[in-house]
Amino acid sequence: MPAYLAGNVGRVGARLLLRVLEQEGLSINDHAVLVALRDFGPLAQHELADRLDVDRSQVVGFVDRLEREGCVTRSRDPSDRRRVLVSLTTEGRTTERRMTAAAHRSQATMLSALSPSEQAELVALLQRVLDAHDETRLDLTAP
Repeated sequence: MPAYLAGNVGRVGARLLLRVLEQEGLSINDHAVLVALRDFGPLAQHELADRLDVDRSQVVGFVDRLEREGCVTRSRDPSDRRRVLVSLTTEGRTTERRMTAAAHRSQATMLSALSPSEQAELVALLQRVLDAHDETRLDLTAP
């Protein structure tokens, strides 16, 4: 069954990704926060939680750790002093690039049984399936 195969390939890819990120000294959650901040710019912690689809209380710990590592800062939103924004630092941008490169290497390892054109075709097909069936992925208001 395709879902069974895709699930197992996903687990292999996740294990490889976790291993590579751990070697870089950070977790998958750290990587997710850094990538979200890279993609969306400074965000309030609750917005970050919504973007990552995690419990808001978890984000505090993720941000605390990254702040201690010098990867993010918290600052008041100049347009609304009640809001605190989380932003990438220069160190955070460097760390995100390093981790993303490591993540790409792990995925290349996972797909090494396929030719480059087969890899591109697989990614395109998976993206088409995801786009057709995962409207809620982009709808942050969905339950």
